[in-house]
Amino acid sequence: MTFVRILLVTLLAGLPVARAEMAGHGAMVNAIAVSPDGTRVLTGSWDYSLRLWDLATQREIRVFDEHKASVNGVAILRDGRRGISASWDSTLRLWDLETGRSIRTFEGHKANVASVAVNPDGNRAVSASWDRTIAVWDVATGRLLRSLEGHKANVMSVAFLPDGRTVLSGSYDLSLRLWDIDAGNELAMLEGHTNSVNAVSVSADGRIAASASTDATVRIWDLSARRETAVLEGHRGFVTSVALSADGQSVLSGGGDRTIRLWRVADRAQVREFLGHKRPVWGVAFVPGDRLAVSAGYDEVAKVWNLETGTEVEALQ
Repeated sequence: MTFVRILLVTLLAGLPVARAEMAGHGAMVNAIAVSPDGTRVLTGSWDYSLRLWDLATQREIRVFDEHKASVNGVAILRDGRRGISASWDSTLRLWDLETGRSIRTFEGHKANVASVAVNPDGNRAVSASWDRTIAVWDVATGRLLRSLEGHKANVMSVAFLPDGRTVLSGSYDLSLRLWDIDAGNELAMLEGHTNSVNAVSVSADGRIAASASTDATVRIWDLSARRETAVLEGHRGFVTSVALSADGQSVLSGGGDRTIRLWRVADRAQVREFLGHKRPVWGVAFVPGDRLAVSAGYDEVAKVWNLETGTEVEALQ
């Protein structure tokens, strides 16, 4: 168990600087999600666990530890009471975040599960796997509804569009693909990256997507026209993670160069570089309101950032 001294500047509560210590992950943190109300963060780690954090009190609320291998993807449902995780043990699990109970296990993938996303209604989940498929699940029953095939290599990331039936995926085959999960059809393939696509994100209105790649770029896509509109360059090495702001005007990216970068979509400009992680950054997310962001790192910590000042707010370890 690792302990860390944490500087806390609680912007949400308007409190002065305080100091605290808390226990946390004992291995690399490679997945992160923020609750819809912006009050809690869920992290996943190579220590096989998920951890739920309360941003207002700066405390770890609960540990979830029933997976048998690394947790690679996490999502919080819109009700804020349930979370879902994807693991290298080839399963997904649905959790009651209030009690810590594992509600059900989703089985069907034949290899590591790298990513998970849930539709706005909370009744469907999709997962990306190294078995080269995207699985579509009934959240209420855990039943596998269908497997979407088309990628030629590991599928690393998935994201829903707001219609709840269209999904974007990214793969080691260098492509992004759009899918209709109800019909089971591939709608389009988006090409432009010159190396593996590690992460994808979609704007709240479903018009714009962003992708992160081992080719050291972040790319912006017009999903209506189904074409690339911008290439964002600045990371010194592979880019692991990406997130679009709710309004689609800003992009966060994290990379192997241990940095988080904030970009402005309109003019492709890098607005800010965030330094603090000691090893590669493996996950980024905006906190609702777009004033704060969170990141997950191979240095066993999750960090919170003030996007307006570029300073670290707190570290969860």
